[in-house]
Amino acid sequence: MEALSRQSIRLTKQSVIHQLNQCSVRNFKPKDVREVHALIQSCPSLDLNSLYAYALLAEHHTDTCFVAYNHKGEISGVVTGYICPEDPDTYFLWQIAVSPSEQGNGIGSLLLDNVKEQCLENRQLKFLKTTISPSNKASQNLFRSFASRFDVPCKVSPFLSKQALQPLQPEPFDTQHEPEDLYTIGLWDWN
Repeated sequence: MEALSRQSIRLTKQSVIHQLNQCSVRNFKPKDVREVHALIQSCPSLDLNSLYAYALLAEHHTDTCFVAYNHKGEISGVVTGYICPEDPDTYFLWQIAVSPSEQGNGIGSLLLDNVKEQCLENRQLKFLKTTISPSNKASQNLFRSFASRFDVPCKVSPFLSKQALQPLQPEPFDTQHEPEDLYTIGLWDWN
């Protein structure tokens, strides 16, 4: 009974977030690429990738990448990720971004809840993994809160060193990339 009421509270909370933001979530499509690229460009804590990289995600991983959009059809958030080929029990979340004007309104949580429902539960995956730099406190809090809401562990371990993320040839305007820590969230038991 307690599990049922916890689930009801989560569903109610998600519904409230959805209604407050007037956001809906759908799969990331090729028509979204330019808007997603601009959104990520507006988030300084994220690495901006090429339009081509986002086009490949929208084309090849549309079933594991999602956008949140408002009542006007404007994209206010995006989450990209894929099922790890070498570890098919794991969803690797590559990037999650929320428009700076919409941050703090629950859109990041709404996107993560959608990943949980569409990718983890439907495919019965056990882990969600992502990397986060030490200075990105908002993402750290988002993922820790997500693990806490579903009462699953969140393990943090070193992943990529600062040196591993530096180009061999310095780029004219390149800043030093921080190390990335690996966040492993799970283990879900679907039985």
